[in-house]
Amino acid sequence: MIVFGSTHAGLVRPYNQDRFECAALSDTLAFAVLCDGIGGENGGGVAAELSAGFAATMLRRDLNSGLGEFSLRAIMQSAFSGANALVLETAKQDEALTGMGTTMIIAVHCGRTLYLSNVGDSRAYLVSGQKEELLSHDHTLVQMLVDSGKLSEEEALTHPQRHYLTRAVGVAPVLDVEFSVHDVSPGETALLCSDGLYHYLQPGGIHTVLAKALEENSAQALITHALSGGGGDNVTAVVMHVKE
Repeated sequence: MIVFGSTHAGLVRPYNQDRFECAALSDTLAFAVLCDGIGGENGGGVAAELSAGFAATMLRRDLNSGLGEFSLRAIMQSAFSGANALVLETAKQDEALTGMGTTMIIAVHCGRTLYLSNVGDSRAYLVSGQKEELLSHDHTLVQMLVDSGKLSEEEALTHPQRHYLTRAVGVAPVLDVEFSVHDVSPGETALLCSDGLYHYLQPGGIHTVLAKALEENSAQALITHALSGGGGDNVTAVVMHVKE
């Protein structure tokens, strides 16, 4: 199991509100957490830092290779619930942090299965050779319109409200977390990323950039790709690769 990641503020914003944590706990067990903060110059970064740190601490403590789907789902749900409560309580104690929140996506690779939990619009892709599959589901106003048939995928790309989130950590006491399970074979790669990267990834072209990242054992190629496209937002990528 190979796991690595990187983050960059981009070329436009003066601060980075993205955070990530990742680790390979054994040859068959690994996790990754990626957060993209929202809410003011400082607040988003604080929310992302708190959430990523809390989730990573829980996962390092509780994960083991003998767990089944029910237990893994419970652990991931607890990570979200705890992060949500922590962000809400921190904002309550500091008026300057009012309104902060963050997207969060957690991936746990156990054996030949990838477990995903997410809120917001940070994404997970699965890449096998030249085949690319979006595994996660965006929680945005525009995605709701697409799902209901009121908006096309093409119209969604340029819609003025495409960044409006419908779910985020730290904005409400109760958090609805999406959970999914996916088979992963040796040689396949999971990519977690913030919108600052995937907005610059062309469908069908992810595998090319990802192959370079795997060759270099670094996510820098993915970061560079986003920066060369304009770097209009913070950009973060985490790669989880199953050795053949």
